[in-house]
Amino acid sequence: STFLGEESRWHLKRAIWRYLEDPTSSRIATAHHHVSVLVTMACVSLSLCGVMFPSLPSTFLPVLVLNAFVGFEMILRFCVCPNRSMYLLDFNNVVDLLSVAATILPEILQWAGHWGDDVAISWKVCVPFVILLRLLRRFEHFQLLTSAFAAAAAALPVLLYTMLLIALLHAGVFYLLEPREVIPTFQESFWYTLYIMFTVGYSSITPVTILGKACAATLVVSSCMYTAMPIGIVGSAFGKVWDDRERLLLMQQLQRKVARAGYTPDDIERLFKRLDQDGNSELTFEEFKVLLPMMGIMMPDDSAHRVFQTFDKADDGMVDFRDFLLGVFPAQQIYLKLGRRRLASCEAW
Repeated sequence: STFLGEESRWHLKRAIWRYLEDPTSSRIATAHHHVSVLVTMACVSLSLCGVMFPSLPSTFLPVLVLNAFVGFEMILRFCVCPNRSMYLLDFNNVVDLLSVAATILPEILQWAGHWGDDVAISWKVCVPFVILLRLLRRFEHFQLLTSAFAAAAAALPVLLYTMLLIALLHAGVFYLLEPREVIPTFQESFWYTLYIMFTVGYSSITPVTILGKACAATLVVSSCMYTAMPIGIVGSAFGKVWDDRERLLLMQQLQRKVARAGYTPDDIERLFKRLDQDGNSELTFEEFKVLLPMMGIMMPDDSAHRVFQTFDKADDGMVDFRDFLLGVFPAQQIYLKLGRRRLASCEAW
């Protein structure tokens, strides 16, 4: 009977975990998903009202009630999660904890007299931003934007370096050409240069010399053309990522489902060995299709093939264990779970 009781609790935890993590698991889960979004937006709105209209009655009590809902969900997630170490490493869970703490802590310190009104307001202006980060859990497509910036990161440093050279050169020229009554310090000159480069050019500073005006006109035209280059690179990278969005979202779905199921790298290694009949530490597509249902992941064959091609780094129709492991788990979790020596020995396995 004890065994049956433990098995029932295990199934209950799995059901609750799926309910919390997968909005499509049931109608109630979908409704809970929408309620969570509304609660988050209500917390953001009330926090903004408290900062923008301090003369109004305090919004702390309704915000506290709404955050109690978030806190209860956070505790419930921790209690039923299959793997608590990975729960603590999840960015979304860390955001939930910080948002609740950032909402309650200033009120407690202000009420206890440790913080004055000015200090509390300075802290509270950051609270809406932290609360709004909760919605990252609900936006799967946000990863596409981060992937685009990662793809463009290789070209951006050179462009930013050149842009800094242009800014420093023109700041020095402005400082040398203009009288001290117009530009008293080099800091002001540098600020004016950045203002011209990244805005329409209006500022409290206006050149009075002919050469200074000519330099400003040259900077306006050149900076408009030059700043279009990084924007174009990022836009082009986002276009490529968007065209490949289905594969990227499938990869994200795979990683999320593995994390939800509570699998560790050790579990993946045992499953991999079980299917790797010839012992070469590689899986064919047919073996890969068998692996996915064993992990509780259901997807059509065409989607599974696109994911398989992502792991097939050598393009030889085989998936290596190390490539699969690095694709499913972030690198830092691999080091935490397996250690550097073991990860290096994956190829020898």
